[in-house]
Amino acid sequence: MQDEALSHRERVHALFLQHSSEIRGFILSLLPNMPRTDDVFQETFLTVSRKADDYAHGTNFVAWVCRIARYKVLEDCRKHGRCAQTLAPEVIDAICASQPLLDSEHQYERLIALKSCISKLSPHTQRVVELRYAQAHQAGEIAQRLGWSVDSVYVILSRARNILEQCIRSQLQSPG
Repeated sequence: MQDEALSHRERVHALFLQHSSEIRGFILSLLPNMPRTDDVFQETFLTVSRKADDYAHGTNFVAWVCRIARYKVLEDCRKHGRCAQTLAPEVIDAICASQPLLDSEHQYERLIALKSCISKLSPHTQRVVELRYAQAHQAGEIAQRLGWSVDSVYVILSRARNILEQCIRSQLQSPG
């Protein structure tokens, strides 16, 4: 019996590793702060390890882990007082309830489209997008770092989001 439990746990760990980018992306979408995202990701893994026996093979593994991750994000928000630079807990609940998780193939297609679209942005817009979304800097920090006004950063980010949204939609709708 212990061997079966161990192999089950190992399979759960393998699934976690296989879907780690999806899980991390989910956490990052709720908690856009890279150091805190990393902490929550690790806490999620520890909880998944402890609760491995609760997972029923054949069910949606990513959805199961993301439910755990959601609670870990909410714990992190409570631990840090207010969810500074993040969404309010009730907004996190609403997002999780209203958005079904994308299947891996669709997520992969969107990621490829996003990378392609980002490469089409001007170099200074790419830099601002990287600072904001990959490195989790706030607009004020970006403005100070680049010697721009905060308003300029907001304008660049707004335009970049619009361009990326249109580009991604266009790429996902085109055949091939």
